Amino acid sequence: MPATDDGPVSAASLPYTVLVLLVELAIGGLAMMTVFDARKQVTAGYVKAGALTVLPLAMLAGWTYLLLAPTNEVEGYALASAWLRPFGVAFGAFIVATTGHTIAAVMERQRLEVVLGAIGSVLGLVSLVVLALWLGQPAWSVGGMFLSLVAATSVLGGSLMAMLWGHWYLTSGRLPKEPMEQMSLVLLAAIVLEVVSVALGVAIPARQVPLADGAFAISLGANPAFWLRVAAGLVFPLVVTVLAWKAATIRGMMSATGLLYIALGLLLAGEVLARGLLFTTGAAV
Repeated sequence: MPATDDGPVSAASLPYTVLVLLVELAIGGLAMMTVFDARKQVTAGYVKAGALTVLPLAMLAGWTYLLLAPTNEVEGYALASAWLRPFGVAFGAFIVATTGHTIAAVMERQRLEVVLGAIGSVLGLVSLVVLALWLGQPAWSVGGMFLSLVAATSVLGGSLMAMLWGHWYLTSGRLPKEPMEQMSLVLLAAIVLEVVSVALGVAIPARQVPLADGAFAISLGANPAFWLRVAAGLVFPLVVTVLAWKAATIRGMMSATGLLYIALGLLLAGEVLARGLLFTTGAAV
């Protein structure tokens, strides 16, 4: 099927892009929530809400995975199909751990939910390793693909959970401001990591360039999707996150939450563009 000219993501690569986004949101969300839960900086209600957000994302990712047929390439983009089943096993284990975490959260078993959240986070990291092995053959290296996935997982999960905590804070003005400050700083660090990952993906050529002929299958420097990915998916979210952190330091939680909403939307859009560029140029940006 030829690549379409109506967007950065073709019809054939769209299921893979959706899968990657859902996987990153679920794993990053669980990890972020577990860190702050282990430090006892968030409420039981927030953990319940977070768990009931992450689990459906994980299940949707699992369903998307089941719809994919084994194949060695998608419109010229090479896939290491031998890693398809191992990814399913690893991510299936992540879903099981996430389900247990959700049950523990609903029952308000804090110690158990932290343990299961930590186990799920480790299984999620394993899933990202296998996902990089499955998708990373054309990129500059499998390690580079893994770095790209980890960075995206951090920014998407971090922005989702920080935004959710902002909403939770607004239900009660008596909560401390430190968690929001720290979540914003974690998100800021994750965006910086993603900037480094994108810079490496630009500086080091892809090992294989797909044969796609769509409108976005051109060199990065001449590619409008790449510059939009940088501006809207990195630079603007970086500025917005700094503003959210500053707002949190003065207890401007409504402003901080609104800014984090914007950051989440921009980071999601940036990740869609990044994966579209991956499947058309082979560059892990």
